[in-house]
Amino acid sequence: MERQEQIISKLKLNKVASVHELALEYKTTDMTIRRDFALLEKKGLLTRSYGVAVFNGKVGNESDFNIRSTEKPDVKAMIGRKAASFVTEGDCIGIDVGTTALEVARHIKGIDNLIILTSSIPVVNELANESNIKVICTGGELSQKDLSLTGHSATRMLNEYILDKVFIGVAGISFDHGYTLFNMQDALVKRVFIERSHEVIVVCHSDKIGAAKHAFLCSIDTASKIITDSGISDEDYRSFENRGVKVILADRDDEIIEKEGIKYA
Repeated sequence: MERQEQIISKLKLNKVASVHELALEYKTTDMTIRRDFALLEKKGLLTRSYGVAVFNGKVGNESDFNIRSTEKPDVKAMIGRKAASFVTEGDCIGIDVGTTALEVARHIKGIDNLIILTSSIPVVNELANESNIKVICTGGELSQKDLSLTGHSATRMLNEYILDKVFIGVAGISFDHGYTLFNMQDALVKRVFIERSHEVIVVCHSDKIGAAKHAFLCSIDTASKIITDSGISDEDYRSFENRGVKVILADRDDEIIEKEGIKYA
């Protein structure tokens, strides 16, 4: 829900917010805000106490999976839907960890005869009952923050396969430093996904473009496509295209749209 997403964004900035002030801001009742707080507390995103909510995450660091799942859910769903349009029957694909990659898994369910390799526990759970999809989980050491599997067990298993394509999530993109992540453990597994795949497709919302995080993953031109949203600037769009990376805008129609001399797909 958009209001709950806005509440979490406000808590990230201010650390604490009261029921009454949010009810006034959103022109709703105290009871409605209390219900929002209760739902967000169940997800582990905040703690309630005497009419206020306190944020559970850490600003500036990688937040827990459940926290990130509330950020831009509509945009991530559009990116996942668009990404699924590049998957065809019989593909063997990799789906990375993270909340945007999870949306890819949610939107491929109608495609037959797929083999999915993943190090994401949420992706495994999402596809567990899909009889038309064979799911292969990497194994490895559990990262509770990201609900992912890392380490040598994960990379050894991935080296046994050859993928048609892989959908990779990133924490930040810098045209000086490439695709970046919060930690090197994730980078090591993602690099093997990339090495074993014929095509690399990056999935992320446009807010991540222009910011470098702590761990280097790979250069910009490693990916053939990036699927993002129309919040991307014209300058960044050109920078990707100049490096041979096709930019796919998930929140635009399939037809080609021209804007200021740029063709948007």
